Amino acid sequence: MSLRSSHRLANRSFYPVTTMSSEFRVLFVGNSYTTRNDMPTTLASLLEASIPGMQVTVEVFAFGGASLAAHWNRGEVQKRLADRKWDAVVLQDQSTRPIRALKSMQEYARRFVDEILSSGAKPYLYMTWARKNDPASHANIVTAFQGLASATGASVIPVGLAWDQFRRLRPDIDLYEADGSHPSVIGSYIAACTHFFSLVDTEAVADRPDEKCIECYGSESAP
Repeated sequence: MSLRSSHRLANRSFYPVTTMSSEFRVLFVGNSYTTRNDMPTTLASLLEASIPGMQVTVEVFAFGGASLAAHWNRGEVQKRLADRKWDAVVLQDQSTRPIRALKSMQEYARRFVDEILSSGAKPYLYMTWARKNDPASHANIVTAFQGLASATGASVIPVGLAWDQFRRLRPDIDLYEADGSHPSVIGSYIAACTHFFSLVDTEAVADRPDEKCIECYGSESAP
């Protein structure tokens, strides 16, 4: 599954720019892979810089090592879905669960997707990446997310695929922190960009330079 083909498959969940001209609300459910380097705020900055009049609200439910099962059992996300309108909800499970606990991941992803659809929002699955010392697991992660998207009808945000392609093109740039697991600043920036391209019909976005877009992640993110 290539990065390009995954975006083609997700076309049904693109938001036309004409419907994103006012407030756009995104709820993130995950752990430190989502929150590292304030990735959700970077996504909001990219959206606002690229779409005139856009106002983005992001909210995050995350704690260290959290799985979707743990979030479900806490019940906080379900309450937030019920008491506020969201446009998109991004689900990020603990990164090794596609390999070691796939059945549980499938079960709780289905539960959340049903809740999200009932609330009127669109569900998205955040595909994470292989650990630095286990690149061979990338294929299993991709396969797991393909199956999950097919079973639930949710769209995949293929960050793991974007990382894999970037590492092939620029092996000199490290996308990992020293632990070989969490994203570096550049890794989180790629994650934010992949979210952007997964949410928005980019063909309708004006190709215009914007200082906000350049500054939204700081000079540290430049290769």
